Amino acid sequence: KEYRYFKVFNRWGIMVHSASNFNKGWDGKIQGVIQNTGTFVWIAEAVDFRGKVITRKGTVTVIR
Repeated sequence: KEYRYFKVFNRWGIMVHSASNFNKGWDGKIQGVIQNTGTFVWIAEAVDFRGKVITRKGTVTVIR
């Protein structure tokens, strides 16, 4: 029903990407600079058709 946000954080907990548009993902860049190999944490939140808040989180490894 509602897509709230998608956020990506680096290993120090600094947010490197945030989007509230479902179609806008993260391209592996921070301020236009391609990132080296590393692991990042992501979190996403949405609301289903019953009004229940759904939160998912995980990690992604960028390999260059």
